[in-house]
Amino acid sequence: MAFIAFSTIKGGVGKTTLCSHVAAALADAGRQVLLLDLDPQAHASLVLGLESREGPCVGDALGPRPKHTLAQVVVASPKRPGLFIAPAAPRMATQERELFQWGHRLQAIPRALKTLGWTPDVILADTPPSIGAYTEAVLASADLVVAPVPTGAFALQGLGEIETAWREVREQGGELVAVVNLWDRRTTATNEAMEGALSESSVPVLRSRIPRSESINQAGLGYEVVFDTSPQAAGVEELRALAHELGKRVGLR
Repeated sequence: MAFIAFSTIKGGVGKTTLCSHVAAALADAGRQVLLLDLDPQAHASLVLGLESREGPCVGDALGPRPKHTLAQVVVASPKRPGLFIAPAAPRMATQERELFQWGHRLQAIPRALKTLGWTPDVILADTPPSIGAYTEAVLASADLVVAPVPTGAFALQGLGEIETAWREVREQGGELVAVVNLWDRRTTATNEAMEGALSESSVPVLRSRIPRSESINQAGLGYEVVFDTSPQAAGVEELRALAHELGKRVGLR
């Protein structure tokens, strides 16, 4: 069972967009995928087909006294066979503050997974854009942490802070990588500066480059993945290539 997480402290860099599309792409490729939506905004849950709901959320399955097992929280995607979602909810912001006080918070996710009752091929997690209890728990547990890096000024600041947090909570194993998002071939000077800065980073950079795409933006605004709304649009091929690259990196065949 592989565990891939998407994490950054910067908002608006496409973290949730990449996570939800990789989840969809892996499910489309025949994998059994479990998405843990740990961002209280619940955008990944919405994009993957779940409407706002009052039922159990993934935060209810974490902590010293969980209200529900993870098996009780997880729901099947209404749009994709093989894709299952542990949805987020706004109340998770309060639950996160409570979780932060628990001495075993870094083991919260492995403990919850023991109550799932089945084994997915791959787990994906979308974290909040901050270093809190949810993010720390994911950084401590994920086999592969993917940090989206957009082209532009201050883009690498978030990468450095995620790397620091990852090293602080990670006892052994695991890997942190960067993926370039919102890539614009027209901004050649910015791209050259970006590539130069990334070449000096200690974090490996994936081959995939995800371009800016109005079709991806429009799909997100409608709480959809671009694979369904505009399957021939710019960025679709690159998103599927990213899913394939990440799958290979964690040993999916």
